[in-house]
Amino acid sequence: MVDLFKAGPALESMRNSDFDAYSALGEVIDNSIQATADEIRIHFEYTPATPQQKREAIKFVAFGDNGNGMSPEELHHCLQLGYSSRYNDRSGIGRFGVGAILAAINQCQKVEVYSKEESGDWHYTYIDLGQITSDPPQMAGIPEPIVKAPSASLMKLTNENKGTLVVWAKYDRQPTDASEMIDEFHYWAGRTYRRFIWNSTKIIINGTELKAIDPLYVNTEKTKFPGDPCAKAFDPIEIRWPIPPVDRWPDGPDQSIICIRMSLLPEELRPVQGAGGSAAAKARYIDRNEGISIMRNDREVFFGHIPYWPGSAFKEIDRWWGGEISFDAILDKEFTVKNIKRGAVPVKELKSVLKSKMEPTRKTAVHEVGELWSVAKTEKKITDHENTVSTGHFEAEETAKHTPVPINLIDQGKDKAEESEKFTEEWIAHASDQVKAAWVAKFEGQPFTILDDQWKGPEFFESTHLGGSSVLKYNTRHPFFTEIASIRLSLEEEDADNYNANKLKALIDLLLISFAKAEAMFDKPLTMTSELFIEQMRMNWGNYLKNYISTYKRDFDDS
Repeated sequence: MVDLFKAGPALESMRNSDFDAYSALGEVIDNSIQATADEIRIHFEYTPATPQQKREAIKFVAFGDNGNGMSPEELHHCLQLGYSSRYNDRSGIGRFGVGAILAAINQCQKVEVYSKEESGDWHYTYIDLGQITSDPPQMAGIPEPIVKAPSASLMKLTNENKGTLVVWAKYDRQPTDASEMIDEFHYWAGRTYRRFIWNSTKIIINGTELKAIDPLYVNTEKTKFPGDPCAKAFDPIEIRWPIPPVDRWPDGPDQSIICIRMSLLPEELRPVQGAGGSAAAKARYIDRNEGISIMRNDREVFFGHIPYWPGSAFKEIDRWWGGEISFDAILDKEFTVKNIKRGAVPVKELKSVLKSKMEPTRKTAVHEVGELWSVAKTEKKITDHENTVSTGHFEAEETAKHTPVPINLIDQGKDKAEESEKFTEEWIAHASDQVKAAWVAKFEGQPFTILDDQWKGPEFFESTHLGGSSVLKYNTRHPFFTEIASIRLSLEEEDADNYNANKLKALIDLLLISFAKAEAMFDKPLTMTSELFIEQMRMNWGNYLKNYISTYKRDFDDS
């Protein structure tokens, strides 16, 4: 008979498991929470960078808690792969009995564990990969625990009466400088254990208490910004999903509830497009908020873009809504939860159902964000009109300027200069004389000028004819323009040079310019039947639109 596997080579191979540094560190926190600890202290001991040693090198990471502690027998087995006093127990956040040891050896070569029950002594054991893999091996198994208390400095991380202390030594897999790693761990752990933090679990990393990070931004309690306005929470959505037969308890239910929670971040945090790159947004990790959080028994096991999510991919605008999917561990197979609780992804059929349930709310949220940005853009343009004569509709205005059309009939007899001055005075009364003069010249100098504005009322645009030139004012609060703004925003995110978004804008402008031109070709004293008016209006509108588009394609369209 030969051994099932060689310990040294097997453990070396297992070091390349699917952990990253932060999910590995999280496995120790999971064990502390399972042991009912309400205070967990973590300390990264590292040496500063020097000219000779460029990286801040970790010497060890120590984890202490005030949980129940382990008996000597449990301590002896706690570093054994596959052992768990709670094996296949789905009531908590552990289950398989391999996470903590796989996590440890993924990051370091030596793992030391001290533990004490309330009525007992401190006991200690360890494993050392260097001793296991040496030739010949110097360690063939896990040593019998001995009575040994942690050093005074390490004792500060735990509780003198009961608890557990884990030390990862010979740390050789750190991904970046220690200080950067600590900062990133604050982000990862604050999000992963947010519900436990809200439920009075205190986690302290190098002396700084961990703050909760809610990707829904609904709960600001115990976050870095408790005074922030809370996000708008949509009504929760519940799905009853069948439990795989192999995982059902005798006489237990055959379905389990999956809960979807979604939110829309406060307007104060998303006032304009591009706000996700602001210092305030980055401090709140909004720039990293695209995606969905998946929670298993109150612990996050996935965050980000779910692979092969059906339908359209998430875009930058999607960072302004939050999504969270919570499930009970009895559905682990349906979420393909790995034994290291990292990278959980719903199975294909479940993914499709989740998407169908979430998509209407997602569309509502994205629409609200786009509508707010559209209003903000218009307000900025209105303000800018007192400083500049740019309208943002250059292509359509230039197209109208270079398209031969008859002169207006509706405003014959009006003095263009006088009408332009009158319109300007009513429109930007508080602007300087120089700015007013520039706008008067603009109105006089081109056949059509388009202005973005907003007002309450059913009109989506107004036309004013000034004696040979015309001004169109858009009511950007009208649903037509908010929908167009949402479509343009989507096109801008898909197309780096904004070609299609700009083309759509120009065509909408030309459509309305053509209508205004057709309108302007009716003489005021003219009398005709409604049928004749409608027919002539429709024909003129179509003809002018055809001519304007022909000029646009010649001058601006490269397709």
